[in-house]
Amino acid sequence: MKGSEILDKILHGNRRFVQGERTGVCNPVDVDLKSMVLSQSPIAAVLSCSDSRVPPDHVLDKKIGEIFVVRVAGKVPGPAVVGSLEYAVEHLKVPLLLVLGHEGCGAVKAALDSSGGRAEGPLAELIREIEPAVRPIQDRAEECEDVMEEAVRATVWHTMEKLLERSSVIAKAVEDGDLMLKGAVYSLTTGEITILDEEGQGYIRS
Repeated sequence: MKGSEILDKILHGNRRFVQGERTGVCNPVDVDLKSMVLSQSPIAAVLSCSDSRVPPDHVLDKKIGEIFVVRVAGKVPGPAVVGSLEYAVEHLKVPLLLVLGHEGCGAVKAALDSSGGRAEGPLAELIREIEPAVRPIQDRAEECEDVMEEAVRATVWHTMEKLLERSSVIAKAVEDGDLMLKGAVYSLTTGEITILDEEGQGYIRS
């Protein structure tokens, strides 16, 4: 299936989740675990935040083996994250890579809070990765209807850009039309996933 078809499929799953009509991992069905021992064939890869309120398999209503999930606070594309996604793209041949941000992200809040106490060590490094994405939002905060919401969206685009910069495997797959790279935001309030507008983002293609 093409990336666009997979995207429709997982968004249908999210609608089932929102409407309480789950058929996947959230409403257990028979799963042939033995058939998965030797190989896996996920339909998509998802990079999301580690936030316990945003488990991708659940909010997309997908069964075991359907989604290749990589989770890290703030969706920061460090070496281990990029390498994991390269495996999904190059070896598992997923046609869709979804970068999923979410409402009320603590890592984004920390990056926005330039007046509060600073984190130290690895956590500080993680926050520094996010700061370039939110800085333009801070600079025009008075013009923003919702600073946090815009910052979350900005970090999704930032992560997508960094994935393309840091991975020739992902960039080539997108350029060749073998991979659709999409950004989205999950609402903690409603459970809905919104795909970000691609206008002006010429590197995103199916």
